[in-house]
Amino acid sequence: MGPDTLAQRDTGRFSFCGQTNKPERVSYVVNWSDQSYDTGPAIRSGDTVGLAHAWADTGLFDVLCRAMDESGRLSDWSAPKPVYVINLPPFAPGSVAGPDTLSPDEAGEFSAVTTDPEGDIIAYEFDWGDGSSQEAPGYASGSTARVLHDWHDTGTFAVKARASDEAHHRSDWSPAHPLVITR
Repeated sequence: MGPDTLAQRDTGRFSFCGQTNKPERVSYVVNWSDQSYDTGPAIRSGDTVGLAHAWADTGLFDVLCRAMDESGRLSDWSAPKPVYVINLPPFAPGSVAGPDTLSPDEAGEFSAVTTDPEGDIIAYEFDWGDGSSQEAPGYASGSTARVLHDWHDTGTFAVKARASDEAHHRSDWSPAHPLVITR
């Protein structure tokens, strides 16, 4: 009949079929349990129709269906088909781009990019490897975040980034970008 789990705003395809005692045309009325309904085209009883739907919200939704014959009579609702709609975290950013060496107190520009499966707005968090971090909010999925940072001490630092979406789901950290601060 359709997927058990679906990502938020992804379209799932559901199939409906029923048999009446007499050969006639039927339409299927579907309650998606998110305050929306669809009615499929009239088909021969026993044939299958496919309808697609995407949910804007997350949670558990019970898809219900009933047949409507040519005279407008409706069958009882089907047993519910549970569909769990989830919001996935953004993908981990690739390696942070930026300089390999800097001098103390010299600012460098670093960037990271990733996408979110549902196309949510992304906030990036940069971990500078010096005990501090910086958030860069408000990026469209697939847009590059660019930030500046400087280090006061010499040494080797591992710069990495991760992303979070509007539902506060966080990605894994990116691979570390090694940075040497030398005089």
